[in-house]
Amino acid sequence: GIEGSMDYKMDAEKRKAILKALKKKGVKLYAFGVVNGDNEAEWKQLFEFAKAMGIKVINSEPKAEFMPLIGQLATQYKIKVGIHNHPEPSHYWSPQVVLDAIAAANSEYVGACADIGHWVRSGLDPVESLKQYEGHLVSLHFKDLAEKSSKTHDVHWGTGVCNVEGVIAELKRQGFTGIISAEYEHNWENNAGDVAQSVTNFREIVSRL
Repeated sequence: GIEGSMDYKMDAEKRKAILKALKKKGVKLYAFGVVNGDNEAEWKQLFEFAKAMGIKVINSEPKAEFMPLIGQLATQYKIKVGIHNHPEPSHYWSPQVVLDAIAAANSEYVGACADIGHWVRSGLDPVESLKQYEGHLVSLHFKDLAEKSSKTHDVHWGTGVCNVEGVIAELKRQGFTGIISAEYEHNWENNAGDVAQSVTNFREIVSRL
């Protein structure tokens, strides 16, 4: 019932309306993205938005030229930024490219947002890729896929090819305590049950590892 887009450029009244609606549902807004700024002013606006909304992690795929600025803003606002990977041939498909961007930001608040499904779409092993991120992992976009292909769809976690059990074991080994965003980009208009089943599967796997 709130008009417009869920955007960091929304006015203060709309922000208040969103926060009121979330509070009514017992929900806290922890992560936001994938989102970018096109100039310094927009990046500052994005961090101001995140501060106002209580957001803990901004997930982004920024242009390389903005990394030093992002590092400065992340440190200033004490808000984490996770560099997200879309599949090849997107710029950040490779873990090493993400790590190079993190180094350029030079901030303890800037790390990686690992999308394990997009790694599989790019032909990468999600467990080995997570190992490369050790010490730099901020958040995850968590999904499981039907097959190892660039053109595939989500399935209930633990029933596909993303080695969800191995991923969870690696997260436990690293002592990961960050944010996991549940994604299910299939059956898009009616996927609440799919997400719920995926979470049930996730908890069952965690309980026996």
